[in-house]
Amino acid sequence: MQIKSIKRVTRAHKHHAFSDLCEFEGSLYCCFRVASNHVSDDGVINVLTLTDDGQITYKQRISLPSSDLRDPKLSITPSGELMLLAYSRRTRSSNSVGVLGEHCPVIWVSQNGLSWSSPRNVGNKHWWLWRLRWHNQNAYGLAYNRSANAVHFYGGNPKRSFHRDKTNAFSLQTHDKGYPNESDMCFAEDGTAYVVLRRDSDTYSAQFGISKSPYTHWHWIDLGFYLGGPNMLKLDEHNALLAGRIIYKGKFVTAILNLELKSAKITLLKVLPSSGDNSYPGMVKRKDTVFVSYYSSHQDQQAHIYLAQIAL
Repeated sequence: MQIKSIKRVTRAHKHHAFSDLCEFEGSLYCCFRVASNHVSDDGVINVLTLTDDGQITYKQRISLPSSDLRDPKLSITPSGELMLLAYSRRTRSSNSVGVLGEHCPVIWVSQNGLSWSSPRNVGNKHWWLWRLRWHNQNAYGLAYNRSANAVHFYGGNPKRSFHRDKTNAFSLQTHDKGYPNESDMCFAEDGTAYVVLRRDSDTYSAQFGISKSPYTHWHWIDLGFYLGGPNMLKLDEHNALLAGRIIYKGKFVTAILNLELKSAKITLLKVLPSSGDNSYPGMVKRKDTVFVSYYSSHQDQQAHIYLAQIAL
């Protein structure tokens, strides 16, 4: 795996982070949060239309009143729409700055990538729906709640009926391993779901989950290493690329790994230029090239979004 090019796509003196990437109508679309800092309550979402070499051809900003929008994710619906998912941390209207209120996942839909629908709540309040992946006309995702130390598995059509299919798909109570949270998944041709799940407690080791439809029974394998902001890109029925933040030579870096879906074997392929506050990649594959969006603060100690082209 060889890096062909890397371009920084953000410039302003803001905190640009938590990216995702997809291909829509022949163009790359990159979304990310823009805010004062990593934990501030003033987050808005930028959606950039990019050329292959990272040039911005169109820029959009999405915000909600009295809300901190976090961790945006993009997906393409079966009907060919572009769907944006984010988590809204509502700030109450009060004299106290930064008092957090109702928290809820929110979606927007675009027919053309240029204009967006009104926001719509999806999932359950206070459960952080991390990402949507589509299979056989339905979207699926895991939502986590920190105080519950658990993730639930959801499925359905986010625009109509999106419901909990499995309570405590992974939890401290059922698996004796704490604080499961961020996740990604892919599907085999037979519908088998493969999930990579971050954890931030006890051993901090990521988990690999496998389940067949209707996704009510899960088998979990401990991957034995820390992984933050996981992103999966299925290559074939046997392998998937896995990207995210790992600990490499004692430092947090953004890396790309190979995951063997049948054995859960992990192989490190490439460490991207990154350090400090970094990770949350998105990946798009075109022929033998993988485009990777991610953020890092290795330049000027300022978090910015980068687009990398990598040859497989």
